[in-house]
Amino acid sequence: MKPPGAHAPRLFSDPGRLGAGLLDPYQMGLHDDLDELRAIQRQRAVEGTMVWDLSMVNPDLAPPRQVLDRLLESVTKTANHRYAVSRGVRRLREAFSHKYRSRFQHELDPETQVCVCLGSKDATFHALRVLVEPGDAVIVPVPTYPAHPSAVAMSAGQSIAWEAPSSPEEAAHTLSSVVAKSQAKVLLVNFPSNPAGTVVSRQWWHAVGKVCAEHGVTIVNDFVYGEMCFSGQPAESALWATEVGARCVEVYSLSKAYNVPGWRVGALVGDKDVVSAVARLKSQADYGLFLPLQYAATQALVATEDLVSATVQTYQKRLRVLSNGLQQVGWCVVPPSAGACLWVQYPAELHAAKGTSRLRSVNVARHLLTNAGVVVTPGVVFGATCDSWVRLAAVVNEERLRDVVSTVRALS
Repeated sequence: MKPPGAHAPRLFSDPGRLGAGLLDPYQMGLHDDLDELRAIQRQRAVEGTMVWDLSMVNPDLAPPRQVLDRLLESVTKTANHRYAVSRGVRRLREAFSHKYRSRFQHELDPETQVCVCLGSKDATFHALRVLVEPGDAVIVPVPTYPAHPSAVAMSAGQSIAWEAPSSPEEAAHTLSSVVAKSQAKVLLVNFPSNPAGTVVSRQWWHAVGKVCAEHGVTIVNDFVYGEMCFSGQPAESALWATEVGARCVEVYSLSKAYNVPGWRVGALVGDKDVVSAVARLKSQADYGLFLPLQYAATQALVATEDLVSATVQTYQKRLRVLSNGLQQVGWCVVPPSAGACLWVQYPAELHAAKGTSRLRSVNVARHLLTNAGVVVTPGVVFGATCDSWVRLAAVVNEERLRDVVSTVRALS
């Protein structure tokens, strides 16, 4: 692993180079397509036409009351408006350690294995920044959260697509093949996943971890939805891969589980060397999170009562409404096991939706927005092979989701 600053960052001379097997939005014109969709949405807003924006997992639910109370209390103290600590105050790092011990059965040293970051994107980018040399291959599963290949590109790496099976044996076999061909240095994954809501087992992490340990591949897992499983139990942390010798770091965030996306509270946890390198890099990049937010986040992480289950149940109910409704009108739906969004294949009749893009999912998104006022994310945003899909975020209440289904039904 290189030290921070070992190479100069690429200054976006080629920001769209996302690597073999994944979509290059700059070459394929996707950014222009998305700009057009946003323009249509803005025009509808100006005209006062109804819009249901399900394009982004931007929680509409309220943060826990006791957490807000702690924030308000902290804001009134003058000392809390001074510079913070780039890697997070000790009590917040201890709170992340408490969360991992109580919910995920992993012991973390708050001094060496936890670095507070400005949300999951910040943590992921800095982890890649210290792990990736220019041109290094980074394996990402498809469909992939779009911020991940972007972070790889900004780290001067090359994204390599991997169709990640849910079976541990198949995952190990296919990953071995991809690693051998690409000589990858990092496996960047997101389980439970966005957009598909896929959850993997501890055995899966062991199988994948053995491959990564054998080939010297570092695992980076985006664990934002770790507590948002519909089984009633938290997901298995990627840190189980360390039991078979893999080097692993994980990104945890409060954004979705605690409904505080604007707070930008996350952490990189796990391997001491990677966490230490990120902490050193951050010491040159920022002064850390606003102190009242750190203290409020601490309150959330160590609360004795369950502050997450109500949010999870709400998303589960909303997604059931969407799943059942869209299935009834011919959409192919696999209900998610976790998360806050629905990953669906649109019906055959929408394949012929007219539009200016050569990407079908973009034309379908335009059709839904123009004729139904429903904003979805085209599947091709999540990978070049995902053009038959769209993603819908369950960020409006059940009544409005029923309205969405009714409006979509009227198009059929």
